[in-house]
Amino acid sequence: MATIMQDNGLFKEDGVPSAMRGIGSLEDAIRVHARLDPDRPAITFHDRTISYGSFDKRTNRLANALLSAGYGAQDRLAVVLKNGPCSYESLIAARKIGAVQVAINWRLAPSEIAWIVNDCRSRILILDADLADKAAEIAAMLDRPIEMLVAGDAGMAGLASVDEWIARFSDTDPGRTSAFDETAIQLYTSGTTGRPKGAMLSNGNLWSFFDNAARVLPMRAFGNHLIVLPLFHVAALIWSMRVFVHGGHCIGMREFDPDAMLSLIPRYRVNDFATVTTVLYMLQRHAPRDLDYSSLEGICVGGGMLSERSAREMMETFGCPIYGMYGSTELTYGCTLLWIDEALLETPELLDSCGRPFPDITLGIFDPESEEALPDGVIGELWVRGGQRGQGYWNRPEETAKAFRPDGWFRTGDMGHLRDGYLYISDRLKDMIRSGGENVYPAEVERVLGEHPAVQEAVVIGVPDDIWGESVKALIILREGRSAEPAEVISYARGHLAPFKCPRSVEFVEGFPRTPSGKPMKNVIREPYWESYSRRVN
Repeated sequence: MATIMQDNGLFKEDGVPSAMRGIGSLEDAIRVHARLDPDRPAITFHDRTISYGSFDKRTNRLANALLSAGYGAQDRLAVVLKNGPCSYESLIAARKIGAVQVAINWRLAPSEIAWIVNDCRSRILILDADLADKAAEIAAMLDRPIEMLVAGDAGMAGLASVDEWIARFSDTDPGRTSAFDETAIQLYTSGTTGRPKGAMLSNGNLWSFFDNAARVLPMRAFGNHLIVLPLFHVAALIWSMRVFVHGGHCIGMREFDPDAMLSLIPRYRVNDFATVTTVLYMLQRHAPRDLDYSSLEGICVGGGMLSERSAREMMETFGCPIYGMYGSTELTYGCTLLWIDEALLETPELLDSCGRPFPDITLGIFDPESEEALPDGVIGELWVRGGQRGQGYWNRPEETAKAFRPDGWFRTGDMGHLRDGYLYISDRLKDMIRSGGENVYPAEVERVLGEHPAVQEAVVIGVPDDIWGESVKALIILREGRSAEPAEVISYARGHLAPFKCPRSVEFVEGFPRTPSGKPMKNVIREPYWESYSRRVN
């Protein structure tokens, strides 16, 4: 893929922005920009703006507070926070002493939060003020006493606030710089099956992504960037860290509100944002046509494909290209790019792909059982190799050994194929439907159903069938004001798919249970249809 260049003077000949040079760790990014321009805005949430200079000093205070509490290199710091300055401050403060922030999904039940705190062995838990009333319940399920602090007004919880705690400490920098191979971030996978796993990402993993992205995915140095997703999600967190390396300004809200979020774009002249397809659909549906989106230069989206119709609608609304990406937490966010613009839509079949790999990324398709490499066009399990591959799973040697191979490959568990350098994902290995001896990949069926004019979103699952083993079932959310009949949807599918791939039944629903990133939870959706069976295959 050709190097993407900009004419604004911020990029050198090799495509690497000058703002990135000399920065090799997250903590140094804040130090460098605080020294170069301390008054430049770094973070804005709900009209509260923190400059790089203030950000640097506040993280110094928190770092020194952590040192006083006995924290040191590679100790874990657990936080359960809604989006806001403390999400960033706790991460950078931890890095300034070599500790590792563990950002936990604030939507989890207290028992689930307690399990992760126990697993990562954090000695401190920072809770969002809105969650302070859960402190006692969480504490009761911990396997040891820990200190709890509240970000914001501690109020009725009777806990000390982070601001009160750090006020006693110096804003002098502890002065530590972390090593290239040191764990920088630990993020727990969503855990849709079994317990979540803590994926460990090093400075080297992060900088591999930053360097790759600098060559193919433009980001304006010192620009304004909207933070849409929750900061315990890999997309929001890695995108934000890239912003800080570029000296940019992160702008967001505590919780997602599409109308309020969209209003921030003209107010702050936002240049870009990263999101997932489900959330992008929501933003597009809410977007007033008379709002000024002219500052937008691109939208990065993952978590699913866009149909041709949807891609055109998005570009017409927001007036900028869309950067489709494939990746995972274990791969430090995205590792492929599909640049969606009017030129690409001249070959709309490429929308079925995830694009081409980043410069430092190698993709391979392998038979999941024999582990033999497969040729172009043949569906198998996607393996990924490159500097973005994470270090493994925290305290999970067996799980790490299964996914992180000693020869450098990461087994994604996704099924797909390569064609002409483009990656095409068929589905998750565990989501594949086996019907009448044929493999059916739900994502392929979902993409076709998504082109039906009445369909807003489709989820395809396998349900028990006494003859075929499994049959294909589609659960559909209709577009507002539209209607359809099951037979009509099935007939539409038959016009675009082989008969064995077509739904045998269709059910219309109001919504789906979803992961924090907005993906439908297929294991939960599938469960009622299989509850009387001892196995989840037939």
